[in-house]
Amino acid sequence: MTAPRADVRRERVRRRRRRGWLRIRAVLAGGLVLGIGSAATLAAWTDNEYSTATVTSGRFGIVGSMNGGAFTDHATSPGATLTFSPALGAVYPGVTGYTGVQLRSATTATGGFDSVPGVVRMQTSTAATGPLAAALLYAVRIIPAGSTCTATTFAASSTIIVADGTALTTAVAASGVNTQTLQAAGASTLNYCIQVGLPATAADDTQNLTATVTWQFAGSTS
Repeated sequence: MTAPRADVRRERVRRRRRRGWLRIRAVLAGGLVLGIGSAATLAAWTDNEYSTATVTSGRFGIVGSMNGGAFTDHATSPGATLTFSPALGAVYPGVTGYTGVQLRSATTATGGFDSVPGVVRMQTSTAATGPLAAALLYAVRIIPAGSTCTATTFAASSTIIVADGTALTTAVAASGVNTQTLQAAGASTLNYCIQVGLPATAADDTQNLTATVTWQFAGSTS
């Protein structure tokens, strides 16, 4: 009877050990499954979106039309020659002449490129020279685009750049009062009307004299 009981006890021990190893294997197996699942959450499908901007600078330039001629570039002094009507080639007391200067921003047809918008300020680039300069008077106004500079259009304008009766030797300063706006690519035109005359009170010693003056139309983007 003793031997069978010992065999029974050994069989029970083996079964308990076997159940223990099965539990350990199950735990290990579960751990491996959990480990694989945890690693899998670190992987993901990816995608990207990009955007790129290219910025190109424009160009600024102005062109002028003198006495109704074609628009072209007159970038250096003394620039184009102005012609007055009535002519001031042999001016005498009481004679006043008028001449027009039209300005606009450059286009592909005039300046080789379409200009960005900007402003223009008329000013005197050099002082009036010659013995007749001190005796001459002048004034400048803006008249409607497309109109001709005459005594009538000058008198009708209220946009004054240089006041009436200003001595030709008086410089035009670049200031806010003479700042005019130009649209891009020649979309707008500034029409300056310049009046120059010898007053009726001019003295005898103003005969057979000359005077020269250069006006600058300074353009910028601001």
